[in-house]
Amino acid sequence: MGIVEGKRVLIAGATSEIGAETARLLAREGADLLLVARRRELLEALASECKGYGVDSTALPLDLTAEGSAERLREEAVKRFGRIDALVSYIGYPFDPELWYRSLKDLREEELRKVFDVDFFANFRLVSSLLELLRGGVVVLTTSTPAISWYRYGSAYSMAKLAVVGLVRSIAADYRSLGIRAYAIALGNIRTSATYDSMTDEERRTLAEESPMGRWGEPAEVAGVVLALISDLFSFVNGQVIVVDGGTLMIP
Repeated sequence: MGIVEGKRVLIAGATSEIGAETARLLAREGADLLLVARRRELLEALASECKGYGVDSTALPLDLTAEGSAERLREEAVKRFGRIDALVSYIGYPFDPELWYRSLKDLREEELRKVFDVDFFANFRLVSSLLELLRGGVVVLTTSTPAISWYRYGSAYSMAKLAVVGLVRSIAADYRSLGIRAYAIALGNIRTSATYDSMTDEERRTLAEESPMGRWGEPAEVAGVVLALISDLFSFVNGQVIVVDGGTLMIP
């Protein structure tokens, strides 16, 4: 019997590499899934794969930055599950090297708004629309280690991801009456194609050595953290940022 057997879990951004690994792991551990992402073919293939573990797995192609999308998602969640035991969101603005290396003085307001609309406001709308369905449940949103410690690049991303931390703490503090636990997972160097494949061999080696473990993290390792958080193993932990970076942030 899996540690999330019978739990009803909504995963937003499910077709990302980390999202897909999370879906597979939760399915193996017995969770029923509502998978949400924009890429229909990948999403439907993932839902079909997860059904192979004997769970209910539904694909809902949806762009959560679009007007009315959160309301449509809520309707589908009510129809499929009636309630949600866990919401896991990997919604994030895609890595753009040009934007990443742009200094604050060169950053345009419209660019910042685009990042915030995906990283923060899409998550805000998502959580707001589903709160009543999450009574007694768990929310896991994604932030980053640069948002916690800051970094010389990527200020637009870090500002938006720091706002996500504020959102998580607001959920944990304000919804005691609903019994909701909330977490932010702060990801360090995780080997996904969007980041890893865009770098030179030297850049990959340099970033691997930032961690005391001397390597990049894997999407499946992030999925394992999420599995633990949405289970009952973390029942007295709430409102926290869980750093998943191999120990990089502890090095001054």
